[in-house]
Amino acid sequence: MSRLRSAALGTAGTLCATALCTGAAPADAESVSARALAPHTITVGTPQTVGPHEEGSRSVPCQGGQLPSGGGVRTTSNGVFLNATWPTGISWEATVYNDTNTTQTFTPVAICTPQHHTTRHGPAVNVPPGGTEISRALCDAGQVVTGGGPDASSRGTGAGKDQGYINQSSDIGQEWVGRATNHGPLPVTIQTWVRCTNTPHTARASGPTRVAQGATGTAHAECDPGDVPTGGGGLGNPALDFNESFPTATGWTMRATNHGSIPLELFARVTCTHP
Repeated sequence: MSRLRSAALGTAGTLCATALCTGAAPADAESVSARALAPHTITVGTPQTVGPHEEGSRSVPCQGGQLPSGGGVRTTSNGVFLNATWPTGISWEATVYNDTNTTQTFTPVAICTPQHHTTRHGPAVNVPPGGTEISRALCDAGQVVTGGGPDASSRGTGAGKDQGYINQSSDIGQEWVGRATNHGPLPVTIQTWVRCTNTPHTARASGPTRVAQGATGTAHAECDPGDVPTGGGGLGNPALDFNESFPTATGWTMRATNHGSIPLELFARVTCTHP
């Protein structure tokens, strides 16, 4: 995976997302119904600061042999935009661009589980300055999506070089779709990653949140009662750039800013399983 790079690992704190957080990890030989009982734990990384008009990256690792089924990013400002939210081995990585004149903070968040998963990725797609492009990652036949995310960071240095802003990260059927718009002066690439499993999962969407021109809006999607989130994100018009996207104990919340010329509708999506 040539796209992988080193990132500082934060000390993780955890919040139990199911009543089975002390359950044993299932073996690969166990039945599908038994593997569906695996716990899913929300693991919050250490907050990372990012300077004005700079890019910052940080990852949060899962512990005890667990892997992320999905993950997201928390931020402190409507002027911080997501460049990447994707799985890297046992960790979930977040990359953001701070488009403000003051130092801001962001935090990666992972949903960790001992449940067996596979990881697939789509093509790396070039995004020219001012352009918008999509990369799709598809699960194997017979598997279902648990979570995923795109990486649209350019890996450049200096102001204005890392402005591939994510404006879609969501499941569509058996695939995960990432989309980004390049607000910077140099080309970037977008590549999407998906986490897949054989156990039953369902996807749920929020109603529309209307976001005025130049404004920021929030959308939230809830799992069915008794289910827990394994991944999530959102979508809308390509002019709705993500400020943050993260799991809650029972759903998924995301926030986006309307860089378009008219009011636009924002939707959150969450992928869930029954513990």
